[in-house]
Amino acid sequence: MSLQSERTPDYPETEQALIDYLIKNPDFFQRNPDVLCKLELPHTNGDVVSLIERQVVALREQAEQNHRKLEEFVAIARENELLNDRLHHLTVKLIECCDFDEVINTLQDLLHDDFRAEAVELHLYSNSEADSSTNPDLDGFREFLDGNKPRCGRFPTKQLKYLFGPQADDITSTALIPISGEGLLGILAIGSHSEHRFHPGMGTDYLIRLGEIVSKTLEVVSEPGL
Repeated sequence: MSLQSERTPDYPETEQALIDYLIKNPDFFQRNPDVLCKLELPHTNGDVVSLIERQVVALREQAEQNHRKLEEFVAIARENELLNDRLHHLTVKLIECCDFDEVINTLQDLLHDDFRAEAVELHLYSNSEADSSTNPDLDGFREFLDGNKPRCGRFPTKQLKYLFGPQADDITSTALIPISGEGLLGILAIGSHSEHRFHPGMGTDYLIRLGEIVSKTLEVVSEPGL
């Protein structure tokens, strides 16, 4: 009589069947509480805890994660509200300006004070300068101006020297905002000593609005460079 080897159980398949069953029958442990009480899971520190205790720990950890996320959302909402208030204040002050120099002074003061900028520089170009592809002042900025969108992050030393002059050595992150309007083209550069202040992944909605406000104000009070 020949003997046949016993078939080795397919544990992964069995486990999947068990998982599928429990998912389809979420009230299983309610109907069988004695089974739930007998289940034990090894903890990471070597102790053995019941399934219920492990579930409590898992739920507590999940609650803490959700709480941290909620705090982050609240902090972002407060920061956005603060930015909106500052932008509104800047807009009101710019509306009160009567000439080009007053606009520049107001812009410098408020960006330094309200927006905590360590360096603020505005570069404006005449029509001839803006149309010249060989203008050395625009070297490295042509793509930025053509794209007409703010850019944030770290920039080469040469560009920082042009933007901020003697302050360039202390600037580790920068926000560039295009200035454009009727007969108007320029770059508003805001520099920070913190490398984390302006980064490529940050939102730029308020920078876009800031650029639009400054552009329209400059367009109204003067037409520089014409």
